[in-house]
Amino acid sequence: MVEHVQEISTGAVKQTHTYRFAQVLSLVFHPLWMPLIIYMSVRTIDPYYIAPSEADYFVFLLLGVNIVAPAVSMLIMIKYGMLSSIELRNRKERFGPYLLVIFYYVLSYIMLRWKGPYLPDTVFCFFLSVIVSLIISLSINSIWKISVHMLAQGGVFGTLLALNVIHPNLDTLYPALSLLMAGLTGYSRLYLDAHTHGQVYVGFCLGAVVNWIVISQTIMI
Repeated sequence: MVEHVQEISTGAVKQTHTYRFAQVLSLVFHPLWMPLIIYMSVRTIDPYYIAPSEADYFVFLLLGVNIVAPAVSMLIMIKYGMLSSIELRNRKERFGPYLLVIFYYVLSYIMLRWKGPYLPDTVFCFFLSVIVSLIISLSINSIWKISVHMLAQGGVFGTLLALNVIHPNLDTLYPALSLLMAGLTGYSRLYLDAHTHGQVYVGFCLGAVVNWIVISQTIMI
């Protein structure tokens, strides 16, 4: 009897540790940071990326605002009872935060495209791909919840694939690493029971396809 109780207790501890690990993964690979990670990756691995140093500061500033402003806005909405949590598990609560993030990225795109310093076309395409992905995801969310975590991970993978199309000599290790990152993120979302398998797969595929098309075809407005 005692041994049985001990086994249950040990299993519960392991379960708690795994749950916390999944929570950490969800936080580390949160969608808000992914555009910044994508830009840093492009800046690091693409030898064809040529831009003045002040351009980097400008882009980093905008991406920082796009992280902090939506996060603060959502915390305020939580405080006033407009959202239940920053995880946005309730599909119906996602409309407002989605619009906020889209607004900030549209504003950033306008500033980069017409008011910012010289930047390669890849940067404009990247910002536009984020906007397009979010708009499509918002439309889908009106009838069915989609994983925004995996949308962002798909965006990372699609961007790296597109760069390999534009510049074929890039190291293919990076897309492989992004798949590993996406796998860990998908595992965390499923383990936390935040999404179904379908919502995870659709989110990843949508982000990958949109980013790949927009960036590889150099689509800009």
